[in-house]
Amino acid sequence: MDNARRAPENVDTTQEMLRLAGDMLDVGIMMIDRDCRIVTWNKWLENASGIPASAVLGRPLASLGPNVIAPSGEAAFARALNGGTVVHSHWLHQWLLRFPPPARHGAFAHMQQSARIAPVRGTDGSTTGAVAFIEDVTERVAAEDELRHATRAAQAANRAKSEFLAAMSHELRTPVGAISGYTDILMEGMAGELNPVQREHLSRIKSVGVHLLHIVDEILTFARLEARVDRADMTRVDVNLIAREAAAAVEPLARRKALEFRIEHPDGALFVTTDATKLRQILINLLGNAVKFTQQGSVVMEVSTTAIAITISVRDTGSGISPPDLQRIFEPFVQARGNLSRAHEGTGLGLSVSRQLAQLLGGDITVQSTPGVGSTFNVTLPLDVTAATAAPVLTAAAPARPQPQVS
Repeated sequence: MDNARRAPENVDTTQEMLRLAGDMLDVGIMMIDRDCRIVTWNKWLENASGIPASAVLGRPLASLGPNVIAPSGEAAFARALNGGTVVHSHWLHQWLLRFPPPARHGAFAHMQQSARIAPVRGTDGSTTGAVAFIEDVTERVAAEDELRHATRAAQAANRAKSEFLAAMSHELRTPVGAISGYTDILMEGMAGELNPVQREHLSRIKSVGVHLLHIVDEILTFARLEARVDRADMTRVDVNLIAREAAAAVEPLARRKALEFRIEHPDGALFVTTDATKLRQILINLLGNAVKFTQQGSVVMEVSTTAIAITISVRDTGSGISPPDLQRIFEPFVQARGNLSRAHEGTGLGLSVSRQLAQLLGGDITVQSTPGVGSTFNVTLPLDVTAATAAPVLTAAAPARPQPQVS
């Protein structure tokens, strides 16, 4: 009998504590009893709905009607009365109680809410009712919507940029190739004999054309990688042969600067499954950079192997890279070599493209550098064929949206 007499007092105390908690935490608190009558409607709910507590207390939950309480909300309260706790998430339901949207968020038809609905238990452990803790998440939903719109717009702009770069690179490649071809015809004397001055001028035109074609190809590769349409053509190739071919392409530049230029690799053939064209492009980029930023001393390419990988290192005695620049050296359009960065031509795409190509081949590029001493770039490729996937380079996936328990 004593417990029975004290029960109403305990219920009243619980309701008062919930009202105080709701006011402090700025959340809505609504409680119903076992008969589905509303016994708590706190100040937050009054302010959000415009409905005073006196108009709802003691009335059945169903009396709120579908214009106020969501049908899924009634089902969630029923589950709570049966002992279950339910998360009524705005991801799926948008609202538990249909309230007007907060100020500044008139684009929403109603307040966006997340609610947690739980059973209320008596001193004997039995379920005496259910309580809902309701949070206004309209501000958060609006920010998430704005972020999604901004992300989609940025992705569309990025695709447009990549498509533009690819289209312009293709358009530029044809006339640049034609200039190089006609220069070759003239230099071979097919249009008449050339004097030494004319031959020198044509040689300069040829050199500039080759350089421009290299830039166009670099931009085109970058655009393909950005658009994720590039693929690796994996075949069995001799890495030593590819390294020698890349060295032969860059050696005249090193000779012109009187640099020591050499390649070191194991005797015989060194086979690995990779894309020969892309690997050659990586090595030419790294060797070209090494020569470009080395004024005296040497550029050395070394091929070595371990039990699981092949490493191709390109060492130079150039200007080196400062520690802050090392953090961004592989970003697109960045040149960072001490104070020399603006003294050298180029797109700043070479290292970014090279690293993406290396990752496309299942490997990577790392760098160590000391300012004023030189730099070493290491290309690592797996010996295991299955490790070198032919999938495109992908950006980090967005985290999965949590899936709440819903009614």
